[in-house]
Amino acid sequence: MAFLDINPVSRGHALVVPRINAQHLADLDDGLHAHLWRVARSVGAAQQSGLGSLAQHFVVNDGRAASQSVPHVHVHVIPRYRGDRLRTVTRMIWHVSTLMVPRPETAGRRRELDRVAGLIADAMPGHA
Repeated sequence: MAFLDINPVSRGHALVVPRINAQHLADLDDGLHAHLWRVARSVGAAQQSGLGSLAQHFVVNDGRAASQSVPHVHVHVIPRYRGDRLRTVTRMIWHVSTLMVPRPETAGRRRELDRVAGLIADAMPGHA
């Protein structure tokens, strides 16, 4: 499954997560591992089509020593936009800090996440 990160590095920052309980990539069988990356690629393509991103970072923190904050396999699909280099680098650093002090949810932030999620969903292959 895929959903938006509650503390996004950039607009449309999504997480792709297997439905089974697995902490590390090595815990996935070959078929599920391949499916995880196919879904991540599809999310990246939908970010480009639906949000106008130019490229994506695909990031996996595989284990606690790699800054994996949630002990469950997940792929961050972080869209990149024209002219966002400095902003994205600083927000990636900021994102790690949000693990200690998450931002409170607000109605405005929730509406924006829902709007962006809809744009990505509408651009996903097979979405009617």
